Amino acid sequence: MSPHNLRHTYGTNLMEQSGDIHFLMTQLGHASTTTASLYTNPELEKAKKAAKQMDERRTNYLEKD
Repeated sequence: MSPHNLRHTYGTNLMEQSGDIHFLMTQLGHASTTTASLYTNPELEKAKKAAKQMDERRTNYLEKD
């Protein structure tokens, strides 16, 4: 767990709970709604994380050969 992961988890949870992008921007210090909007779709983040984990497993498997 890195500081970035903690911050991202906090931002995602805050957005899910509040639904207020301007509050999220204030809390995370973002100047742009574009940056803050990265926290509005946690399902996409979960899918990216799963894909990355699958790729890492595949890479590890291929390296064993």
